[in-house]
Amino acid sequence: MINDFAIRSFRETADKDYIAARMAYRANLIQPFLWSALHCLEKYVKCVLLLNRVEAHRGHSVLPGIEKMKRQGKFAIDLSANTIQFIKKLEDYGAEYRYYEVSYIIEPFDLVRFDHAVWELRRYCQPLDCDIVDASGKTVNLLSLELDRVHLAKTKFEKGTCITGGVLEKIIEKKDHPAREALIWNNLFFGPSRRKGVKMRPSWESGNSPFFLNPEIIDEVLKYVYIPKAIAEGVRQFAIQKAAEKAKEERDAKKSATAAARQSGKTS
Repeated sequence: MINDFAIRSFRETADKDYIAARMAYRANLIQPFLWSALHCLEKYVKCVLLLNRVEAHRGHSVLPGIEKMKRQGKFAIDLSANTIQFIKKLEDYGAEYRYYEVSYIIEPFDLVRFDHAVWELRRYCQPLDCDIVDASGKTVNLLSLELDRVHLAKTKFEKGTCITGGVLEKIIEKKDHPAREALIWNNLFFGPSRRKGVKMRPSWESGNSPFFLNPEIIDEVLKYVYIPKAIAEGVRQFAIQKAAEKAKEERDAKKSATAAARQSGKTS
């Protein structure tokens, strides 16, 4: 029952977030892409934790859960340096915030990095630590064999994540499914295509939060809108810093003007 809850509540909803993120990216809706991407990966991690009876972390972060599984679980989630870097960027740039509280940035081919992250992480979203009774009546634990299976598939760069009957697998199999095209579009990690590369426009986009441009509005905004305390305090500190820099620029400009006037008087 617990495993069923983990799969249906976390893996299956993460699968749908994955497709939604890809659709947003294709439509050049970058902020929804980043938000859905982070929530997708967060849910996969929480699925792994619950399947292995490790208490899930709070919030929408991903890396704390990966570290928790390493410390408290029976195995570590094996992710590449590129995937860790991509997840860290999502967390550092505040993809969890939906109301433009923080600035954002996306680099060329971040969709491919996201696909790769899902491909690496999702394979652990299945019961691996299972016991069976062999022909001799002996109870055998399958964790080691199951980990070898998923790691071998990863080493061979097989498409998919060694999961059968999942949401993604069913969508790929059903050719008339309305989400199938969005899932397999330019996807090197999921789908029936055997291609080794894709042609993709190298998109780059960034945006400055209103709080970055005008941090002095924070306390007025807080009268009407909820802003997380950590964000609000950070904006206040940034407003103080910006005010100090502006005051220094004004003092420096005044000194320069005074010095120029004096020099002009001496020349006269």
